[in-house]
Amino acid sequence: MIRTPGPTPGSSPLGRRVLRPGGTFVYTVRHTGDAHFGAGTGHGDGIWEHGGFAVHFFPRELVDRLAEGWHLAEVHPFEEGELPRRLWRITQETPR
Repeated sequence: MIRTPGPTPGSSPLGRRVLRPGGTFVYTVRHTGDAHFGAGTGHGDGIWEHGGFAVHFFPRELVDRLAEGWHLAEVHPFEEGELPRRLWRITQETPR
């Protein structure tokens, strides 16, 4: 089973150590509405291997859980590529 090392972003003090109060943290994820979600070899925890690449597909509940202790400013859906890949751009801020 493929696992990501270390704590999740929401549970780690790293963002708070690096960002000032009110600082912005932006990241992108592929989500469960993507065409490749559920295709290929499943490794558990929303991770699917397709074409030699393992991708973690995020449900909205996981984004919300990772944002605990932060201000979740925006979850912006967008598409990229020809397939297209469906992603979210997550913007969250440290507490002031």
